[in-house]
Amino acid sequence: MQFMNKDSAFIFLGMSRLINKEPILDYDNLLTICPNLKDINLTIIKAICFNYLEWCCLIDNGNPLAIKYHDIYEPIIKLFERGGGQISIHHSDLVGGFGAFPRSISASRGDMKEFDISDSALELEIKGIEHAEVYLKEYLQDRDVTSTCIRCGKKLLIQENQSVAGAWYKIKCETEKCFDDNFSSYYFK
Repeated sequence: MQFMNKDSAFIFLGMSRLINKEPILDYDNLLTICPNLKDINLTIIKAICFNYLEWCCLIDNGNPLAIKYHDIYEPIIKLFERGGGQISIHHSDLVGGFGAFPRSISASRGDMKEFDISDSALELEIKGIEHAEVYLKEYLQDRDVTSTCIRCGKKLLIQENQSVAGAWYKIKCETEKCFDDNFSSYYFK
């Protein structure tokens, strides 16, 4: 959606606002539309659900951009389906999983390639992360221990860094654009 000549999109306003400046649905009626959301205490999850419903309205109304990007909310839905959703806000960043992301999404990120979020691809990601975490624990016990990437078989590298909070570690594969493109572990002692 980078081609829409926007500098950034504010995630809480929803992707539909890139197409339609005015709200399509009335947020105050969200709990009438989706009564199951009453039990959810997190405003951010309610906002994501509301934004998804607005996107679906654009699809139902035949908007060509919404139809082209019909699955734009699929990654967050997949996260919820798989038991994730531990999302919070900290210093204006959206925090979840292994990182924090600015609430506004820069248009410069529009050149990112699609991620495969099929169950098999996600299982491989989880195995890779678990493998890297085991390696990091072993490395902290014995700095001479080595491990290989489960994707390509090349050596995993651990970069130790220092910060005010102490040492932290970044795990990468020696093959460029392999493991480091998908995962970095920031483990504080």
